[in-house]
Amino acid sequence: MSPGQPTPPPETGPQPRELARGVRNEPISFLLLIVSLWLFVGAWIIGYPFTEPAVDAHTIEILAGIVVFCVALARLIRPRGRVSDVLVLAAGVLLIVAPCVVSYGDTAAADAARVNDIAAGCVLVVLPVVSLAIALTASRAGRPPSSRSASPRGRRHP
Repeated sequence: MSPGQPTPPPETGPQPRELARGVRNEPISFLLLIVSLWLFVGAWIIGYPFTEPAVDAHTIEILAGIVVFCVALARLIRPRGRVSDVLVLAAGVLLIVAPCVVSYGDTAAADAARVNDIAAGCVLVVLPVVSLAIALTASRAGRPPSSRSASPRGRRHP
């Protein structure tokens, strides 16, 4: 460095964006993996009646599980954008709506399937909403202070 140049400030730790990116990708992705694996094996653990309506319910769970599993793996391999959160959110909404649209039957096991789908769907709605909130907070924290002020339309030029 030459004598007239200012010294750069020392690194104080991870920047808000980097910290949020790590929280957004790793823990949430692992939780998504767990939920997707549950969607694959939950029918056998709970003991769904494998009648025609229950098979339809399990097919919806398998499809949602495949989407969530692929998104979770992709997020672990390389950080993804907001589209991955929207896909998981859509899978969660599908699981919440499925018991209202598809007949699961009228047995105790079918009731367990309904509760399972709604619970898994709620988790799959909450996780991407949290992930999107972290991303939004991190993007706001990463902006310079001048860009956080009012829009340029409201400013007067001298």
